[in-house]
Amino acid sequence: MIQGNTESNNGKQSEFSVWGKELERLAQEGVKKEITKHKVAGHPIFYSLKGVPIMELSDGRCFEYHLRSDGTRKIIREVNS
Repeated sequence: MIQGNTESNNGKQSEFSVWGKELERLAQEGVKKEITKHKVAGHPIFYSLKGVPIMELSDGRCFEYHLRSDGTRKIIREVNS
């Protein structure tokens, strides 16, 4: 069986891991900035928390909601953020 240079492969893997973590950090930073801009403009943001659809208003209040087939939303309840 032929083995490559393990030390070299580990170095490349480590470099790739560092690069991946930096890319993830930059992406998260960008998402946070866009969410802030969206909320400052008065728009709600939508996400899922443990499988529950959440609408967060620009004032920070959060609501569980149901999206109806006609595209409108029905507020189920307010949830603690």
